[in-house]
Amino acid sequence: MGDRLLIGIVAEPIKREFGLTDAMMGLLGGTTFALVYPPLGLPIARLADRSNRRNILAWCLGIWSLATAAGGMVTGYWQLAASRLGVAAGEAGFVPPTHSLISDYVSEARRARAFSTIAAGAALGSLMANIAGGVLTDHYGWRAAFLSLGIGGLVLAVLVRLLIREPARVAKSAPGTPRPSALGRIVRNRAIMLCIAGSALHLMYQYAVATWAAPFYVRTFHLSLFQAGVLIGAGGALATLLGGVAGGFVGDWFAARDRRWLAFWPGLTVALGAPFGAIGFLAGDIHFVFASLMIATFLNALYQSSTYALVQAEVGGESRATAAAFMIFVQNLVGLGLGPLLVGVLSDRLTAGGLGDHGLAVALAAANILNLLGAALFFASGLATPRQPKSPGSQT
Repeated sequence: MGDRLLIGIVAEPIKREFGLTDAMMGLLGGTTFALVYPPLGLPIARLADRSNRRNILAWCLGIWSLATAAGGMVTGYWQLAASRLGVAAGEAGFVPPTHSLISDYVSEARRARAFSTIAAGAALGSLMANIAGGVLTDHYGWRAAFLSLGIGGLVLAVLVRLLIREPARVAKSAPGTPRPSALGRIVRNRAIMLCIAGSALHLMYQYAVATWAAPFYVRTFHLSLFQAGVLIGAGGALATLLGGVAGGFVGDWFAARDRRWLAFWPGLTVALGAPFGAIGFLAGDIHFVFASLMIATFLNALYQSSTYALVQAEVGGESRATAAAFMIFVQNLVGLGLGPLLVGVLSDRLTAGGLGDHGLAVALAAANILNLLGAALFFASGLATPRQPKSPGSQT
């Protein structure tokens, strides 16, 4: 995750060196990634549903780490775009095997809490990308940041291969049993599709903020990249970590009484986070901005593990990687592919229209409309979910 987010903290020096617009940086930070990441996720998921998931995860981690390191050796915009495509290709193999492994390791009654570990890992990755990226860029240039994170990821890939155990698959079909189309069942499930659509709209905002938060602090308050990295990394990582973990526990608690809360809970938290996000980007005092955006980050982090748990609860044991990959396909095609680009284009228009450096802040504040639309779809998903408690200890 840190490899993907690093482009945000180093956006300003890259923009200056290559003479880019915000729209071009939006393409680099989101759309370029989305061209490869979602489509590759589905075939990798099919492979993960049939073969060793641990090995797939290790190989893909190695690929995206190597591509990240390659980003530190480019000499132009299109070479950097090519390295981002490599990162996307590797990261496409993260979610499908990971979700499948977690679902076979952990019973349904504790699954939202288990998925909160992904949020915790993302928070730590964001912390590393923002603080280490800011320090390295300020002292050694943005290329050093890419090289350092890439080399660290290669070491981690070796550890994944050596230390993670491949568990037995749960709910495997008997030999000769007809296997209906996993993707067909997923697409026909209204609860799943509404949940995925809501998360995709919400992630348009989330990925836009991940790409543009550092430039926002630099342009609005004239901070150094290190200072911006500390604010985003330390504050944002803490809020994301607390929100991600708390969201998993609260989601499990609600769902033990009524599974529909795996969708209602995300709708409530995302809706509450929208006004804090909008006000935060428009405030003129940096202390108020920081506090408001940290509250928004915490509230926005509460949703994720419950949406993962809902989708996994609605599919069978042999379709889990496919369900996760389809969810990531839609989320990233819409959220990552359009979010950073939309804010970048709007920022260019507002900046040229007379707002100057404040144009980016207004564009980010306006993006919170996406959160409200996403929240409405989460509530609709809850209404489409069967009203039943989760079965403690259930494995399907």
